[in-house]
Amino acid sequence: MFSIVRSGPKIFILESSCIHEAIEYFKNHFNAFQCNIDTAFEKSNEDNIVILLTDKMKETIYLTDIKDILVVKCEIEVVLSHILNNKKYNLISCLRIAPRIIMMRYFGDIEKVINELKKDYNAQIGTFDEILEKNNKGTVIAFTKNSLNTPISLSSIYENSLFIHKNYSTLIKDLNIHDLKYLNIGLDNKDWYELHIKIYDSYGEYALHYKRLIHIMESLELGLILGESWGTDAATIFYSVGVYRIRFFTFYDPQYIKKILLGLEYLEDDTRIVDLDLYHKRRKIHWSDLKNREKKDKISLSKLYRNHIISKLEKNSLEELFALEKKILTTRY
Repeated sequence: MFSIVRSGPKIFILESSCIHEAIEYFKNHFNAFQCNIDTAFEKSNEDNIVILLTDKMKETIYLTDIKDILVVKCEIEVVLSHILNNKKYNLISCLRIAPRIIMMRYFGDIEKVINELKKDYNAQIGTFDEILEKNNKGTVIAFTKNSLNTPISLSSIYENSLFIHKNYSTLIKDLNIHDLKYLNIGLDNKDWYELHIKIYDSYGEYALHYKRLIHIMESLELGLILGESWGTDAATIFYSVGVYRIRFFTFYDPQYIKKILLGLEYLEDDTRIVDLDLYHKRRKIHWSDLKNREKKDKISLSKLYRNHIISKLEKNSLEELFALEKKILTTRY
């Protein structure tokens, strides 16, 4: 439901005696764009390459040695093949690979996480810039509090990173297996909450409500789903209704999860489209537990928390949410 580890962009340092010609070539053939280092990092991902252009390759390349920066939305093998096939050898006099980058999201005490990783992988601690400047192999792990599903800027990276000599592909597999271990270390092995959500819709459109709920849970990275099942609840002494149950783990307080669920029950025009009940240790968390001095009725609280959800969503996620809600509304008539 949420990402703790992902790859960063591939970075290459390219020496060229004709930098302007190289820039135009990359722009014309690979839709590359020029930018500064922070924008390059924020606008790229594991599917892109960042090319740092210099007119003189040295053992240690500092940012001041970089004449220009390009982001290329293409694999380096395709770029090099294109250059060779078109006999543009003059564009590259030397090419060096920077360490591969792994981004790790942290919660709580980051220094505990760093020290545990340092011990597990015999890593070296340094700033992100220092590690990239001084090494042309190995892997760097950079840490951020931000969601890994959103762009990561250099300013959002924690001051200390780790340099590890271990092979990148092996390392990222290890981290994906043990990521919850490091998450829990940062949280000081705090217990996770095991919660149950019950979805009820009198119109029976459970598939749409489930898809909408999971979309929000994934977008806001609320937790890990452990199981799902159909069930029944007693609406009255003589009448039972069908519900769809979701069991999941989260490190968020149950009241925060209830706020999110309440924000999903009503639309902007106060139309109620679903009933989402939350249970912790068999105790139902009621919407009235969330009342405050300013917001005492259910609809006002729902609108408050719906606005909170919307403010947290990226444009694409928001569009998907509105599209699902539009589909749900068509089933009401």
